[in-house]
Amino acid sequence: MASSYLIRLGRIKGNSGILTALQHNKRALQAEHGAKANIDTSKTSLNYCLIGDIPPKEIANLARAKMALAGIYNPRINGVMAVEVVFSLPINRHRQDTRSFFVECMEWVSSNLSGELLSFDVHLDESAPHAHAIILPLVEGKMQGNKLIGNRGNLMRLINLFHKDVACRYGLSRSNHKKTSHSDKRHFESLVLMALKHDSVLKSKIWPCVRDAIHNDPLPYAQILNVDSCKACKKAKKTFVEIMISRGKGKANEYRNAI
Repeated sequence: MASSYLIRLGRIKGNSGILTALQHNKRALQAEHGAKANIDTSKTSLNYCLIGDIPPKEIANLARAKMALAGIYNPRINGVMAVEVVFSLPINRHRQDTRSFFVECMEWVSSNLSGELLSFDVHLDESAPHAHAIILPLVEGKMQGNKLIGNRGNLMRLINLFHKDVACRYGLSRSNHKKTSHSDKRHFESLVLMALKHDSVLKSKIWPCVRDAIHNDPLPYAQILNVDSCKACKKAKKTFVEIMISRGKGKANEYRNAI
């Protein structure tokens, strides 16, 4: 994963979802600044904003005002209030000037995703340089967050388009997830969760969504958190009982029934 990048699209739900996401992106949540957090507060001054350089509450109010102008006063409880796009570089890119890359990421979002780009914040105070784009999916007077993200086919189309338009010109490669076994993914997942055990994201309202995303694809989160990929993929030796009750190993079913 040394030269691989990350691009992920996520749904922000709930009445306070946009504000909570913006508070994280603008580093306005004091709980994230503790000694056990992943944020290096000595580097937070290096963060910068390309769009929406105003307080989180003002942006959230602006989003609500735009929805009201479209006649949307009481959105569905489970409706998608915003779409968040995360772009992340490898951890070794901290030594390079990454601004031009993130500027192109911002321009790519504006050109290829419908809705209004509310904010684009770049973080240089965590393990990997990364950026968060938050989009109000108000299209033709309707909230169309699910349609904007679409199905897996649409996600792959966007990822392929971003790779062609931006990533490949910066010498970045795709994460080759297909070569990672199911057991390795589960081990990555456990290491990511261990790395987050003292992180304030566990107390966030969006944690259930983050937890599901980690389970489905833990590798990008392992990259951001600088999880040791060699350690993560290292197979633990099975015990005698585990070998005997595993599927496809001789008389496994008989032994399983016996215990």
